[in-house]
Amino acid sequence: DTGLGKTHLSQAIGNAITKKLSNKQVLYITTERFTNQVIQAIKNNSINDFMNHYHMIDVLIVDDIQFLANRPKTQEIFFNIFNQLHQNGKQIILTSDRAPKDLQDVEKRLISRFKWGLTADLGAPEYKTRIDILKAKMELEGITLSQETVEYICHHIKSNIRELEGAMISLIAQSSLNKKAVTLDLAKQMIDKFVKNTAREVSIDY
Repeated sequence: DTGLGKTHLSQAIGNAITKKLSNKQVLYITTERFTNQVIQAIKNNSINDFMNHYHMIDVLIVDDIQFLANRPKTQEIFFNIFNQLHQNGKQIILTSDRAPKDLQDVEKRLISRFKWGLTADLGAPEYKTRIDILKAKMELEGITLSQETVEYICHHIKSNIRELEGAMISLIAQSSLNKKAVTLDLAKQMIDKFVKNTAREVSIDY
């Protein structure tokens, strides 16, 4: 699901390969950018050059592959690139917010290929992991919160990392704007509103 670190993890894999195997051609790209490149290549009548460029890659990392939906031409070109890389023993890493079998409006031949590889499900982090993540983010931002405040935030924000970070930023902002110290009471007030707002389905009118 969104906010669980797919992009961070896939980029970390790419960086690790680049560091350990400097002779390998590694490309990280979002599906949106790939689609825009396809459109541009078609406009410029340079689709063969475009595909040849991709055939030279050793590790292709494509983020948010679900956005291939309803893009038949992009799917066709990606299918050809995928096949060529696979036949040449290259590595392909894809991220998505759903399993291959749940992808909508993507060609069956592509989905069958997505199923060839290892599918790894990134679940929501457990309580202890949320605490470790929040403490790491605090250290990165130079923020100090009491242990009980950290525990309170992590106990109530469970869905994803972005919300956890958002709660921390909101708490610091509340403290700064109202010139109040970051206390557990302030955290309780803020988290109560934060959780209600994120849980509510927000309409256009609202």
